[in-house]
Amino acid sequence: MAEDEDGGKIIGSIIATFDGWRAHLARLAVATGYRRQGIATLLAQEAERRLRAQGAHRVDALVESDHPPAIAFWSASDYTLRQNMLRYFRDIDDE
Repeated sequence: MAEDEDGGKIIGSIIATFDGWRAHLARLAVATGYRRQGIATLLAQEAERRLRAQGAHRVDALVESDHPPAIAFWSASDYTLRQNMLRYFRDIDDE
């Protein structure tokens, strides 16, 4: 995980995972008052740097389809939207 701080206050974060084959970015967030300053880009770049250091060659970003600011950020980046991928999930906390 990479994060950015302002005087000890966390203003942005991103979750980066690598399973030895696939690398994923998720939950990129920047505090409202700090947006549009390049912080999200720096967080994504730092996450990529750390993933590359672990051996990752490809990384994807998991983005909520009902979050326009996130879609706008990733659409403006060097990432390509893959229309053919589906994401399946299951809640297991009730078992």
